[in-house]
Amino acid sequence: MSTSDALLIGVGYALFVPLIWIIGNLFTKWVIDRAVDELVPTPKTAPPATREGETSVTPTAAIPSDRHQASDAETRELKAGRVIGVLERLLIVTGLVLGKWEVLVAVIALKTVARYQELDTKLNAEYFLIGSLASVLWAVATSVALLLYDQSVGFGLFPAALLK
Repeated sequence: MSTSDALLIGVGYALFVPLIWIIGNLFTKWVIDRAVDELVPTPKTAPPATREGETSVTPTAAIPSDRHQASDAETRELKAGRVIGVLERLLIVTGLVLGKWEVLVAVIALKTVARYQELDTKLNAEYFLIGSLASVLWAVATSVALLLYDQSVGFGLFPAALLK
């Protein structure tokens, strides 16, 4: 194998990082946005008028989406959630590529324990579950793609236990 071939194969491995990070975030957000449309449909009529001084609270305010203006705290929480999602997917991909399914269970357990108090309302629980499952699905799909790449084109660095 020539040096240029090895370099191209190495670049192929490196391309999995943005696949896990950037595309994984976009996929998870896309799934959540589709689910939000199903869970909390956008009203076709204007919200009822309120008396002066009152504020109208809609169910969509509970969901961090692009439909309402996020506060600084919500923005920080969303950024933290994206970083957590990336780290979660990296851990899952690493575990699955190495044939350690236990990592998947541990990540899901840690996320659930960390967010236990927020899961009291049905809407938060569904939102959390949809986001988590989308992220895990993306991590599993990326793991399979990475292993297929490694076994067919790459250097054969990883055990193929997940593919058997």
